[in-house]
Amino acid sequence: METDREKFCGFRGYHMPGDFKEHGKGLIQLYILHSLKLKPKSGYDLIKEISNKTDGLWVPSKGSLYPMLKKMEEENLIKVFDTGKRSKTIYEITENGRILLKNIIDHRKEAEERMYLFRELMFEIFSGDSTSVRRNFFEIRHILGSIPPEKTKEAEKITEKCLRDLKGLK
Repeated sequence: METDREKFCGFRGYHMPGDFKEHGKGLIQLYILHSLKLKPKSGYDLIKEISNKTDGLWVPSKGSLYPMLKKMEEENLIKVFDTGKRSKTIYEITENGRILLKNIIDHRKEAEERMYLFRELMFEIFSGDSTSVRRNFFEIRHILGSIPPEKTKEAEKITEKCLRDLKGLK
């Protein structure tokens, strides 16, 4: 049976634990889990990485990141992997963290599928029209999400060409 920690918000009423639901913290905590799944890192490494990913437009402060890491550790989503040079704490994702991350990703994919079914209604509600350009964009995004890994490079080439062509219209 799933625990609250393993559930994700969506159309079925799932919710995220603790601070995950507070103003933007959810995205950062999800990114921390994702990043630590790839390899163990320190808080400083995470701050640098987030700064690089946002082109420096948003850099989490130490005063917000370190308490978040502590809370995630208390919730058994991450744990101390090692104490590096200069007493730098290196974190890694726990099995509970992996399960939560996987469930969030899986539920997000399910939510995207449901949204895809309602795309025409969504276009009318949120964009005021349902032009073919917007429909095509949504269709492309949906298809890209289902391309098998062995065809990713081919899809990259196609989307890069499309992007160059679109930029040429400016």
